[in-house]
Amino acid sequence: MQQEVDDFIAMNTKGMVLELCEKYYDTDVLLLNNGVVFAQSMRESYDKQKGFVAAVKDFDVQLVSSEIQDNIVALIFRYKMTGYDSSINEFTGKHIQTWKNGKIVQEEYLSIDSTG
Repeated sequence: MQQEVDDFIAMNTKGMVLELCEKYYDTDVLLLNNGVVFAQSMRESYDKQKGFVAAVKDFDVQLVSSEIQDNIVALIFRYKMTGYDSSINEFTGKHIQTWKNGKIVQEEYLSIDSTG
């Protein structure tokens, strides 16, 4: 699982959001955003994120911390995204993932802070 998590981190830091969605989210993944259901399948997540990703010109994503315990992975990333309209969106987020058979079956995203 370490290899999959390392690859997920590498893809996320390169802004490959849609590609990692297809590669690592289970077909029936449950995604939560600050306690609210964001998507209940890989396809729903992909479709929702597609428009967001299309508006981003530059991704600057840095891993802050990574912790693996059994099949639970906690990742914290610092995000700075520049839109095609030159707007800048900066925030830090924690991803708590449950992995099974090389796929993420559940992920909860928690906003830690946001600026800008």
